[in-house]
Amino acid sequence: MYRRYLLFLVWTIAIVFIVVFGNNRVFPDGFLFSFLRFDQSQFDTSALSLFTLLGIYPAAFFMLFLDEKRFLKPSPMLASFGAFVLGSFILMPYLALAIPRKTFLPFRRRKFIPYLVAVLAILSAVVIWLALARSDWSIFQIYFMTNQFVRTMTVDLVMFYILQLFMLHRIRVRQSNRLGWRDVVPLFGLFSYLFRRHLPTSSEV
Repeated sequence: MYRRYLLFLVWTIAIVFIVVFGNNRVFPDGFLFSFLRFDQSQFDTSALSLFTLLGIYPAAFFMLFLDEKRFLKPSPMLASFGAFVLGSFILMPYLALAIPRKTFLPFRRRKFIPYLVAVLAILSAVVIWLALARSDWSIFQIYFMTNQFVRTMTVDLVMFYILQLFMLHRIRVRQSNRLGWRDVVPLFGLFSYLFRRHLPTSSEV
């Protein structure tokens, strides 16, 4: 039960931080299309990379919930779809309120998931490499201090990581295990679990 309160506390602090911290200057009209095009001539690579990762994280959670919906009610799929628009801000209250199922169906291995995870992992690695190689982090700091959109994205990414730890901890407890070192790697820990989970030779249960 205390985990529910913890998630709500994190969720509340995140929203208050976004609203109160810094200024709330907005980007000019059409900025969203520049982000979708990864237009580095308009915006720094750091913010563009962050935006891209926030499209990948919900996809990873969607694949996770395809299996975890066996253990949760109501079904997490509606919240998972919503995460592509509202990010972790919809997933966190859902997981705080979700009720564990007393009975559930057997695990269903999905053959497409390892392939999709591999593609997303490569894409994520490329995006992170671009962020590290081409970003001006002083510009990102200015974005963070003066723009609510970038501030929201940054907090959203941190919350996704918290949810990753929350979900993988829940799964490991169910398996009578502890979090492994792979589990705590941001994003790639989730990829690692999903990849191994859905391999035909997987020993995951």
